[in-house]
Formats: sequence, C-alpha cells, structure tokens
Amino acid sequence: MIVKPAHSAAVVLFGLTALGLAAPPAWAQVDPDPMVAGQRVSISDGRQCASGRGAWASSTLFGSVVLRPGERGMGAQARVAEGAGPGRYPVTIHCASGGESFTESVTVRDARVEGVNAAQAAGGLALLALAAGAAFWLRRTVGGRS
Repeated sequence: MIVKPAHSAAVVLFGLTALGLAAPPAWAQVDPDPMVAGQRVSISDGRQCASGRGAWASSTLFGSVVLRPGERGMGAQARVAEGAGPGRYPVTIHCASGGESFTESVTVRDARVEGVNAAQAAGGLALLALAAGAAFWLRRTVGGRS
C-alpha cells in the first residue's frame, strides 16, 4: 500500500490536535509560561470564579494579587520576583471568600537559557512532517514517477 504524503501529514496533524484536546484544562492561567525572574506576567482564573464575587492569586513568585474582571475572566498583572530561581512553582487562584481554589504549576527558566515549550515542539514536529511529505511528493513528481 502506498501512503500519499498529504494523507500522512493529515494523520500527524490530526494526532497532534487530539493530544491537545485531551490535555487537562488549566484553571490558573499564567502567560507567558515559561517565564524568567523579573518578567511581568498575566494571571487569569480561566473564567472559573464568579466575576462579581472577587478572586485573588497567590504564589511565592509574586505574593498575593487581587484579580479583577476582564476579557478572559478574572485577571491581573504581576511581576515575577527578581530572586526566583529556575524551577516549577505553584500559582493558586482563590475564588471569593469560601469559594473554590485551584492550583497550576508554572516554570521559571534561567534567563540565560532559551527553552522550547510543548506547543512550540508540537508545531515544529508538525512542520517537519509536512516538509518531509512535501519533499517526498516533489521527489516523486520531479523524478517522473507520479
């Protein structure tokens, strides 16, 4: 059986999409992630807290900040502590007094080291698969064996 490059690329992209949809939802959203010490970040509750009741976020990275209603739910800006070393840190969102709390882990990387996150790696693999498929197709077409 001969597999066509377009078919192979579609299968790869479908698989990557399925993996993304299967990932658990992140209730506490911090952007960017990963981050570096001293960087300004956006924090959001991912629309999990009732906007009229209040919420706040807390972490050793930035202390405690009040979240205000915005386009992505309750949110705020904070600056990562200058002394934060590379590693994983919890960020907890607290919904109103007596409400639900949820925690997400974020990554602080060394400012001197460039990293690649999972989304960038998945995108790179998808592009690589597409390029390989295109090269295969071109080789067969240009070589006169279509």
